[in-house]
Amino acid sequence: MSDMSNFNNPDFAEGLRCQGLGLYPQAFDFFITIESAGLERTFRKCCEMAWSNQLQERQMDRLIYELDMEVKRKNGIAVYNYGLVMEFKRNIPKATELFKLADELKVPDARTALMRILLAPK
Repeated sequence: MSDMSNFNNPDFAEGLRCQGLGLYPQAFDFFITIESAGLERTFRKCCEMAWSNQLQERQMDRLIYELDMEVKRKNGIAVYNYGLVMEFKRNIPKATELFKLADELKVPDARTALMRILLAPK
């Protein structure tokens, strides 16, 4: 089980509290620190913040850096989450590439996401 799924983690709880108060930079710092130290690095909360327009440019840069590292590690769930962020940012070629890789890495929802992009009206 990853640290992020442990709701008893005080840093996770503090991150959620900060997020709820609109203190997005502080929330991001809690979530990215937890993810960076974890064994299952999915960056889910950080990605959720990205597609909710809660990240500043420097935080987005840090998240992209971390996600690029996970692509190199072939971390399927992180690759899929990265694809969702790129889809939100309307970088469809990058999202397509990431969803294809996530599908190859056997991430269950990746094929559905890939089909959603490929079948979307141009």
